[in-house]
Amino acid sequence: MSSPVEIAVVRDAAPAAAAWHAVVAAARATDLPGVPAPVREEVLAGLRGDAQAGGRMPPAWAATGAEGEVTAVAGVRPASPGPARTTADLQLYVHPAARRRGTGTLLLAAVAAAAREDGWATLRAAAPACTPADVFCLRHGFVRERVVHHLLLPLAEVHRAWLAELVCTDHPGYRLATWYAPAVPARGTPAAPRTGLTQPAADPDGLAAAVPGFAFGTDTGAPPPESGRLLTVAALHTDTGAVAGYTEVLIPPAPAPRAQHSHLAVVPAHRRRGLGRWVTAEMLRRLHAEHPQINEVETAAADGEAAVLALGEQLGFRPYRRTHTYRLHLPG
Repeated sequence: MSSPVEIAVVRDAAPAAAAWHAVVAAARATDLPGVPAPVREEVLAGLRGDAQAGGRMPPAWAATGAEGEVTAVAGVRPASPGPARTTADLQLYVHPAARRRGTGTLLLAAVAAAAREDGWATLRAAAPACTPADVFCLRHGFVRERVVHHLLLPLAEVHRAWLAELVCTDHPGYRLATWYAPAVPARGTPAAPRTGLTQPAADPDGLAAAVPGFAFGTDTGAPPPESGRLLTVAALHTDTGAVAGYTEVLIPPAPAPRAQHSHLAVVPAHRRRGLGRWVTAEMLRRLHAEHPQINEVETAAADGEAAVLALGEQLGFRPYRRTHTYRLHLPG
């Protein structure tokens, strides 16, 4: 017989940070052995925040057992910045000791009901392949959208001189620019003015519109401070100043040792010039030089992204796990 479970809205996760961290860390240790444990700031950034842009849906929920212990947590936030509010990203973790008791089902039902009431059309989730989370999504009506391949690169295996050679290779008509996303200003506080290389480049080629999530390291795309620092490396067309290609890497708060590389893209008109390898090599060089606590970099590419997978292999990334992404449609 299942123990009684209480589902409650959590509007401020900070007081329960230790309990939340314990649930997420235990779930990830079971489902993703070998993946570094999340630091406290990473957990809170993923499961809390003013995520709904004025919506009524609470940002987070927690399930507690009969003795008040937190056994599962869930958080939601818009899948992309801006006023469009159709898809919300879901994170849901159940402590391994509390699984197979219906806790995850109750938690998902609470989130889905709130999302429907608030006008959201779908929930989007990601689950490590061949894990209980993967099975949970299939059992609860999520539709699998794609397979994502995760690649890992130990920085110690990448020779700094080789990176410097790649970075210094001449690319006529282009120059590199790098910047860190500014900290997200407090609500109602205007963003600080930019100077020098931190100024976002022009985008006449429409890369921002073509690549979801591309924000040129601006305030719109900046992660909250507790998530870490977002480094953007871009190849700029010298004559126009337009962004021809770019990549981003999220550097987690210390002492987390693994950086998350994402959003490698090159404008079609500027492809076949080695710009993807150029910006990625500069990204790795900057990690080596400026972030000694980072000892490995994770990147990912979906099925069909052959160019990204090939580039990763050239630079020394090796496959080590897969993730399935899902979408749950919420009837109105």
